[in-house]
Amino acid sequence: MPEQRERWGGEETGQVSRRRGLEPPRLLRALAGVDESLLREVWHERARHTALGGVVLGTALIAGFSMLMAINQSLGAFSALHLVPALLWAVFVLNLDRLLVTSMVGNARRVGSLVMRLAVALMFGFIIAEPLIMRIFETAIVQHIQDERGRQLDALRSNLVKCNGEDRATAERDAVTPACQGFVLTFAVTPAPTTRELAGLRGEAAALEKTVKRDTDTLARLRSNAVKECVGGGSARDGFSGRSGEGPLCRQRKADAEEFARTHPVSQNTAKLATLRERIAGLETRLGTAVATFEQSREEQINRRVEEERSHQGAIGFLERLDALHDLTGQSSALAVGTWAIRLFFVAIDCLPVVVKFFGGTSGYDELFKVRAGSAQRIFAERVDTEERRTIEGYAAEKDEIERRTRMRRDENDLSLQEHQVGLTARRGDAVSAYAAELLRGRREMPPEAGRTGANGRVMTDSGAF
Repeated sequence: MPEQRERWGGEETGQVSRRRGLEPPRLLRALAGVDESLLREVWHERARHTALGGVVLGTALIAGFSMLMAINQSLGAFSALHLVPALLWAVFVLNLDRLLVTSMVGNARRVGSLVMRLAVALMFGFIIAEPLIMRIFETAIVQHIQDERGRQLDALRSNLVKCNGEDRATAERDAVTPACQGFVLTFAVTPAPTTRELAGLRGEAAALEKTVKRDTDTLARLRSNAVKECVGGGSARDGFSGRSGEGPLCRQRKADAEEFARTHPVSQNTAKLATLRERIAGLETRLGTAVATFEQSREEQINRRVEEERSHQGAIGFLERLDALHDLTGQSSALAVGTWAIRLFFVAIDCLPVVVKFFGGTSGYDELFKVRAGSAQRIFAERVDTEERRTIEGYAAEKDEIERRTRMRRDENDLSLQEHQVGLTARRGDAVSAYAAELLRGRREMPPEAGRTGANGRVMTDSGAF
């Protein structure tokens, strides 16, 4: 009897049933959608279905771990709240595999489930594999991302320095080249005005210096020739008279020297040149200070801009890791082969529940399941047919009852009508009898002369014939 209760189930005590229901093998078989009462008939297949439940559970756990890795990589940090969506994803994959495994009964449905599951596995496999691949190659991916971010910051700093030279003034925004769009900084004071002023003064001083040198040399030459003519120096070949004293040529040369000195303000230009050189020296000092201030302000703004860009980079996200993995696989064929091998590996793992169920063939449990399912369908069909007949017969009986009551009401109506007609006939006869009796009484009370006989032999009275 204990063996029979164990075989057929349904007669165990509640405590023993609950204890056995919590056993790990039973829980694993429940994940595979196994009915324990039916499995008792083919007890030798328990290990097979227990292993199938373990495969279903393992696939779901890998999917949940992959989702947890994806969320952590997307947000850049781990949190206990991340376990909630990871658990939901694991439960979803678990239910999907359980549905497909339990529905694979019969060759046609088994092949259809396998094809559908393989198609789903191609998508799920990649979804599950990518976070795990990025976790496996995390060191190389993070280093690549950090290097790329460093290059971006260096390029930003270089563009900011190049597009914000000492010659750029705040008011010159219209002159910004397309290459410098978005890299121009704003400065309250730049060395550009001082540089332009200094360049102008230097140009003016250089031109004035040439004029002063030329005029000084010319005046010195004229005065030297006048002295030479007055002292009798020089030769006739050079235009000198060779006679000393205040002669015409001596006076002429002195006059030419005085005229040149009067028309060419050498002393004034020399003083102006000295003033310009003093201003240039002062501007050079100011320019040095302005350049130092400008460079300090530019460096501070560039540092702020670079730090702002660095803060915008934030934690390394999932898409950034995905791009880095794509770049790395493009640079290394070995890495590309490794990543694809891992992807295919997880695709195969994701297909394991259905693959194991499919290639395991039709088991005894499946045959019993089909027998029980067919029996349940036939019983249900008979139950529905019985309920249908019971309902139809009930409606038919109710219809007959309604028709019987209708006929009874119709007969009662006919009987009432006949009774009414009989009553009317009786009342009419009573009325006629009463009227005849009244006429007879009137006849007896009438005088003889009052009556006469008509042509038809009837007694004629004043009221008519009788």
